[in-house]
Amino acid sequence: MSNVVNMVASTQLTESIDLYDVSNKLGINYEAEQFPGMVYRVATPKVCILLFRSGKAVVTGAKSEEDVTAGLQVLHDDLTDNGYEMWPYQPEDISIENIVVTYEYGSDLDLSHLIFTMPFDKTEYEPEVFPGLIYRIDEPKSVCLVFSSGKCVITGCKSEDEAELATEQLVEQLDVEPLPE
Repeated sequence: MSNVVNMVASTQLTESIDLYDVSNKLGINYEAEQFPGMVYRVATPKVCILLFRSGKAVVTGAKSEEDVTAGLQVLHDDLTDNGYEMWPYQPEDISIENIVVTYEYGSDLDLSHLIFTMPFDKTEYEPEVFPGLIYRIDEPKSVCLVFSSGKCVITGCKSEDEAELATEQLVEQLDVEPLPE
């Protein structure tokens, strides 16, 4: 069973919005010279939303699709309550862009042996450059980082179901018998 550690999603809340005005009304620091988006933090659920003048919002830090939906609802309500014209809030218009999950294999892994048992064209391991083995899955399109401690990070999935499927495929590869010495 994998554990969602970050979910990134986006939606369009309105045609455009004056972020300097929003910054003043809501008391949020906004410095367009440093970053074009305004950082809007939601305490419950704990998510961070980047709001852009195009009216697009990008949620990060969510642990579930419910957190994404609830966080965007908080922002939408706050902007509406402060007199901004928002499009009707439509949770179905939210697009999940990326899900990051972690998985604990349960034992140490010998990455220098795994490089020979896993599909060669989908696996990279250069310990002098990066301490983990990189394994790419085509379907669902995702990237797995595998560490000798047995900890794994899987990223690139667009749904929790895809993340579970990618985890299952990774575990299948990790469970292959090691080469005899």
